[in-house]
Amino acid sequence: MKRLLKASPVALLLAGAACDGPQEQRGEQVDAAAGVVDSEDSMRSGPAESLGEQMDEAAESARDAVEAQADALEKRADASRDAAEQQAEALEQRAEELRGR
Repeated sequence: MKRLLKASPVALLLAGAACDGPQEQRGEQVDAAAGVVDSEDSMRSGPAESLGEQMDEAAESARDAVEAQADALEKRADASRDAAEQQAEALEQRAEELRGR
């Protein structure tokens, strides 16, 4: 159990590093090339990496907004389709009533 607890911070660190977006990764490279940080693997973030992270977060937020808008449009389409089906059924029933007279 102790071994697992010791490995957990390392696993979390590696998992967190794998979550860097493309702009953040480019920022890490720029910061390392400019000598702002010792290497791309540095625990310290340079200005380009921080800016890249913000850009990645903004892009993710924009994707989330588009997805939410698509979901809302899909729900509206479903509601319109349901209303049209109900209206068609009512018209069919009315037509049957008129034919039966």
